[in-house]
Amino acid sequence: MNTLTHCFPSLRWIIPAMLVAGCRTGGELVPIRSPDPVTAAQASLVSILAIGPTSAEVIVKSIRLEAAGWRLTARSPEGSTLPIPSGETTDLKEFRLTTLRLDGLVGGQTYQFRLAFRFAEQDSITAIRSYTHRLSTSPHWTRLAHAAFSGGDYTACPVAVDGICGSNPDNGCGHPGIGAYVGNRVQLLRYAGPQQDRLDTRIYDRATDSWPFFAGGENRTPRQGMIQYNLFHFKGVDRYQFSGLGYITEERAPGKYFYYHDMSVQLPVGGSPVYPLYGGEDGEVAFFMTTDEAYFLTQNGSPAMRSIHATFTQTVRAPLPEPPGTLATFSIRNIGYVVNQRPGLPTRLWAYDPAIDVWTRRADFPGPSRRRGTAFSLARNGYFGLGLTPDGQGLRDLWRYDPGTDRWQYVTEYPGQGNQLLAVFSAPDGAKPQRAYLGWGYEAQRTGTGVNRIVGCTDWWELTP
Repeated sequence: MNTLTHCFPSLRWIIPAMLVAGCRTGGELVPIRSPDPVTAAQASLVSILAIGPTSAEVIVKSIRLEAAGWRLTARSPEGSTLPIPSGETTDLKEFRLTTLRLDGLVGGQTYQFRLAFRFAEQDSITAIRSYTHRLSTSPHWTRLAHAAFSGGDYTACPVAVDGICGSNPDNGCGHPGIGAYVGNRVQLLRYAGPQQDRLDTRIYDRATDSWPFFAGGENRTPRQGMIQYNLFHFKGVDRYQFSGLGYITEERAPGKYFYYHDMSVQLPVGGSPVYPLYGGEDGEVAFFMTTDEAYFLTQNGSPAMRSIHATFTQTVRAPLPEPPGTLATFSIRNIGYVVNQRPGLPTRLWAYDPAIDVWTRRADFPGPSRRRGTAFSLARNGYFGLGLTPDGQGLRDLWRYDPGTDRWQYVTEYPGQGNQLLAVFSAPDGAKPQRAYLGWGYEAQRTGTGVNRIVGCTDWWELTP
């Protein structure tokens, strides 16, 4: 039996084509909303990963550029230029990856990398990235295979598609809760552009470290910001895979987003629409999960919260105790955590106990102020970081939260390219091995002219505690 067919024995979606009657003006959503079916010739510095006490692996991604079409330089804190060796190039059809090894680095020192190239064979661009050399064994990063696509949307919502381990906490779509374990495969949905008749479905296979071809997909109106997640019912035995919501933009109504409120579920015996439609307000949602229920808040909206049970029941819950900014969420042992990022205010952490419908304020995040940070849980700890500074500079720091001590601690830098809207998936508590996947998303890229570029990313990483 074909492996992917076995993963989806009855992928029959029955989807109501219902668009909410209304729209919202403005809002902070995906940075790049226009499809880009033909990505312009360009280059990006994808990753810098310490591989030894004095060495690092550097990867440059080029789209329709020959090796002579870009130039990488690196400077030490004293201003001396580091020698850049020739690298090994891999052709992935949509783009090329060039892997370089740099030696002679000093631990704790910060180096500046500059990548110069001609964008679309016209404008000269120099992208700048700082890197502090640290060799860390805990937590540990492993570079995984790139997803070979360009254009469209670089955000996605991952869920497990095999390897069920029953009712264990800490798993989900960048908002971990209880659910299935990622045995080997994770499914990601992405918006490939309005010219497509369905959403693009990608499968990552950890056993082969590859993105095998999958001919199926979500046969519904293409949209951005669609979510998917797993819930369990009947004492954690049956896995229900929910998907829906999202929004579209319309060229004839610039600056407005039209929101879907539909939701469908894949049951063990087939597919079904969820009724009634999602009853929350228009807007981009943030959510976390427990064993059999998902809890929804609206980014930059009202503090109202509601939940959807595995049986489709919707319940109004206690509101977040303060107005939400951009939200990042995770779950640990059936407690939901929300990191509230509001401009000019402390970054607060709130814990929600669904058993008593009560919010509790926890320790404020001690790192730099940001928006669009990424959060997930792993091995009964929460993680939060990345995102953008108030002036739009990209961050890659990652901090760990211990719910037992109510303390935050800086732990590592993300070695990949993206710094906002990453796709994140983490293994449930108790699963072996404990790991999280991070990747895709967008990079706010600093340039030599001081103008930030927003670049789509396709790299994929594993983090183990």
